Amino acid sequence: MVRVDSRRRNQRKKWILRIILLALLVGIGFGVYTVGKQLWAHDGLSTTSKQGQHVVTSVAAFDTVTKEKQSPTMYNGIKRKVAYLTFDDGPNSHTPEILRILKEHNIKATFFMLGNSMQQHPDLIKQIAAEGHYPALHSMTHDYTKLYRSGSANNFVEEQKEAQQLVKEATGITTNLIRAPYGSAPQIKEPFRNDIAEEGFKMWDWTLDTLDWKYAKNPSGMLDEVKRGLKKDTEVILMHDRKQTVEILPEIIEYISSQGYEFEVYDPNAHFVVNFHHDERL
Repeated sequence: MVRVDSRRRNQRKKWILRIILLALLVGIGFGVYTVGKQLWAHDGLSTTSKQGQHVVTSVAAFDTVTKEKQSPTMYNGIKRKVAYLTFDDGPNSHTPEILRILKEHNIKATFFMLGNSMQQHPDLIKQIAAEGHYPALHSMTHDYTKLYRSGSANNFVEEQKEAQQLVKEATGITTNLIRAPYGSAPQIKEPFRNDIAEEGFKMWDWTLDTLDWKYAKNPSGMLDEVKRGLKKDTEVILMHDRKQTVEILPEIIEYISSQGYEFEVYDPNAHFVVNFHHDERL
């Protein structure tokens, strides 16, 4: 009888030891799994998370971000309203006042300059670039017949290249952004655009025209055009270096700001399409 009790006690101890050992193994295994998972995630070997439109994948010591190409109205996944102020036909006697107003409001703009005017005001080209505005091109002559009636893009391209050289000589900047005098439609057809694209130029038209040519004696008409036309999340606003522009520009800036827009300057490293033909090459 004593032997039987002793044997039972020994078997009970063995089972208790087995249960304890099993519990220890389970605990150790769970700990290893948890730590391993954290290390795995930290090293970025398999963690992928979706946040809105962004898919972020961490890889070892660096991060790569795969996402859809963002429009100028997106910043870190947040929607913005952005206005680009653009000025044509300068530099001239009105340009210094426009620059002064922009400086007062801490705004950078884009200037589509005429070569003939640049030759007369090289210091203004330098000032435009030095103050953080983008120097863009608007041909040499603005002559419709010369630019568009020859049957080819040769005159147009040559004038843009000549204007491009003037900017480079004055500022050291090689600018490829152009605006076609009178806009790209309807005069610039596909063969014409082919030649522009082959030269490496990018071409902006506009989304909102202030029609300043109509309002020489009534600058408030420009503001009315802005109020009627300001609708898109990204607006490229056409103005000219003119007296009426100087007079109404502060009010235009204040109104655009009141509608929740931020102001941006053209960035060649973040070019987006703004031409009437929706030509992705330009």
